[in-house]
This record gives sequence, C-alpha cells and structure tokens, in this order.
Amino acid sequence: MPSTRQADVAPDRTGLLGRTRRLFAGAMPDLRTVFVGSLLWAMAMGLMAVAKLAWMQWYEPPRIALIASFFAAGGLVAFMPGIFIGRLLSRGRRGAGFAATFLALGIGTIALTAFFIGLQYRQYYAAWHDPFLSIHWIFQFIFTVGAAVYQFLVLGTRVYFPFGILLLAAASFWNVRGMR
Repeated sequence: MPSTRQADVAPDRTGLLGRTRRLFAGAMPDLRTVFVGSLLWAMAMGLMAVAKLAWMQWYEPPRIALIASFFAAGGLVAFMPGIFIGRLLSRGRRGAGFAATFLALGIGTIALTAFFIGLQYRQYYAAWHDPFLSIHWIFQFIFTVGAAVYQFLVLGTRVYFPFGILLLAAASFWNVRGMR
C-alpha cells in the first residue's frame, strides 16, 4: 500500500503541549509592540473620550478627566490581550487576523472600561454596603458592578462612535502588518 506522506518529510511528532506552546509563542507580540501599542491605544481612547465629551458640551473638566482616565485605563489593559487573542485566533492568516483583532480588541476595550467604571461605582457605594466578604457584600458587589457595566453599555459606548471604530480599524490593520 503506497504511503500518503511526502518523501523525505518527517511526521510531526510534537505532542499537543508542544503544538500549543508553539501556537501561543507565535501569537505573542514582542515587548516593544506591547508597550508602545498599549500606551498609544490608551492615549487614543482617553483623547477620544475627551473630544467626544467636549463635543457633547460637557463643561466640567474634573469629570471629563475622570471619565477619560477610565477610557484610557481600559485601553491600556485591553491592548495586549486583544492583540494576542487576535493573533492566536487568526493563526497567521491576515484576513482572519484583521477580523479577530477587531473583535478581540474592541470587545476587550469596552469590557475592561466597563469593569473599571463598575469598580468606581462599587467604591462610591461601599459606604452603604455590608462588611467585606459577607454574603450580602458579595451580592452587593456583583449587582453594583453589574448595574454599572449595564449603564456603561447603554450610555457609555456612544463615546466610542464614530472615531473609536476608525481607531479600532487602524489598530487591527497595524496588528495584521506586524503578524509573523
């Protein structure tokens, strides 16, 4: 019976762990990309929030600065996982890399920004919550953060439009260009 393998090509004897390690290592961006990209993405998200809130005629600089800091923090923390997941899911295919990065970075930025705003809500309402790690405190924590995330998804995501989509497309394109 003839073999279906090509001549002089050794079969891949790497185990599942080795293939997974190689896949993860190939998807990991270099440190320069992580640091520079995270800072640029954070600055872009913060400045976008400032511009949008100014356009919406908010005239309270301390509140604008606080909200912009949440958007910047969400962008800072979401950049590296978003780029990594985008590269991991695309497995080197550039078309899939753009789509995967667009979704991973977009969802990650929105989710982490919402989470940071939720933690700020929790800090504000902490004076009225029960003692730490009691059953009531756990429910109060979950529902306070959950309500804040919901409010952000309904009211806060409009800050991302229309410039956030353009910035997200640019970051996704930049990631595709840097893929190995």
